Amino acid sequence: MAVSVQTVVDDRIAKYVNRLKEQRHATEAAVVRELVESGYEEILRHLHARYRRGELTFRAAAAELGLSVRELYTLFEQRGLPT
Repeated sequence: MAVSVQTVVDDRIAKYVNRLKEQRHATEAAVVRELVESGYEEILRHLHARYRRGELTFRAAAAELGLSVRELYTLFEQRGLPT
């Protein structure tokens, strides 16, 4: 399920979005979506690393992302991250 989000960003981020928009001949929405998805992937990798180091449980990592344990297992599996 996708949701639509409207937000205000800092000037430095807006400049970066505009630069990427011009370089890629993409829409602002596409560039922002890519940045948000990249940030989510980074958080996912960070939580995976914390889980692997024993700093949090698998259930706690899933809760951080608002996912069920099964959903997180599937995400890790799809990305080749060991559980």
